[in-house]
Amino acid sequence: MKNIILVTLFLFIIILKGNSQSIEEIVNDKASATCNCIEKIEYIDSQADFVIKLKSCAALSTKDSTKVIKQTTFKEYDKLLQSKLFENCNAIETKLTKLRESYLITNMDSLYNTEKQYKNIEEDLLGSYGLSFGNRSPEGSPTLFLYHNNKYVIASFGEVQTGTWRVVKEKYLHLNPNKAKYPFSVYGRYNPSIGDSTKTSFLGDRFSYRTLITYSKTNESPVNLTPIFNKDANCFDFPYVHKTTSVPQQISLAFNQSYETSENQEITLYNFKNNTNFNDFIIFEYTRAENKMPIRVLIDGNKLVFGEYQITEKSPLPKPGSENDNFIKEMSTINFTPKTLYYNFGYKEFKSEEINSKSYKYKKKLNNYIYKGKVPPTYEEETSDYHNFLQVNKYVMLQDVTTQQKQYKIDPKSIIYTVCD
Repeated sequence: MKNIILVTLFLFIIILKGNSQSIEEIVNDKASATCNCIEKIEYIDSQADFVIKLKSCAALSTKDSTKVIKQTTFKEYDKLLQSKLFENCNAIETKLTKLRESYLITNMDSLYNTEKQYKNIEEDLLGSYGLSFGNRSPEGSPTLFLYHNNKYVIASFGEVQTGTWRVVKEKYLHLNPNKAKYPFSVYGRYNPSIGDSTKTSFLGDRFSYRTLITYSKTNESPVNLTPIFNKDANCFDFPYVHKTTSVPQQISLAFNQSYETSENQEITLYNFKNNTNFNDFIIFEYTRAENKMPIRVLIDGNKLVFGEYQITEKSPLPKPGSENDNFIKEMSTINFTPKTLYYNFGYKEFKSEEINSKSYKYKKKLNNYIYKGKVPPTYEEETSDYHNFLQVNKYVMLQDVTTQQKQYKIDPKSIIYTVCD
């Protein structure tokens, strides 16, 4: 009887040893199963979405959790599993590469056109969402406003981003920032007072030595391009105006991120045709705005998940008719590249409805608008060009635009040179 008990115990121990797995074996099995699960994922919308789906694929069952805890800590197990996955699972890099590529697609119509409208979800999302995620700035934290007609505004101290939003596959929110069609826009007018010469103003703070320009034809190769500013420019003094002695048939602009040239290197030129013999130009640059990527967010009821620790809950929109409501609505409908603009000689912008009211009258001889109202007693003749409202000029967008890839060289001298002593 004693021998039978010993034999039974021996066989039981053998069975236990045969069924037990080492931590390496557990990790290998789970890594293989997780990789297969990742390969079967049909759609990944964002980095946050990928993390959630990866965690779901890698989740341990109760049985496997018991096996792990008998041999090591969950922290150590996670390190081993991640190492094994990123060493052997090609599906991870494949999915991440596809995700990165999807962010570079400027036209999402192929996805959006196949998606149905989720009107109920969209209605529930209307509201404001704080984006501080617990890190509040003394200047005021950014806030996302989701409005009707799929317009959104992200407002923060000194900056506003606008765009359109929509729901994708019931649980994702896409925020697509408004972008200009080209990274530059050129506006022009005929200025009778300067005749056959040309005046060009570079507005805003986007220009640098990386922005290149030529007023000449671009048939030659390589084309010679000139920086707007010198490389170590400082002591800026608005406005930035450049004058030439002839009227160009076109203005060509380019942006060189690295500010380098090498043999056979090409750059994208944006050629703005001057079909109406304008001689007074305003140029804008949007290269920073061009780099704004779409924002993709997970929808979780009345919460938006931007990342693992970046979750925000919905609050009401500003009260209708309030100052905040009017501001946000105005921002959500503004056109940053209108067909016409109005500036005085000091390059202060005026609203079109103000110039086209009874306060101004068009003067053909000067090709601008003259104030015909009563001049306030406080107005002085020495008023600066910027604050002078008596004459306002209308600028029209140059819309005949072509692009070309050209080999180029950079002129060592800039259009505008400014350095402090």
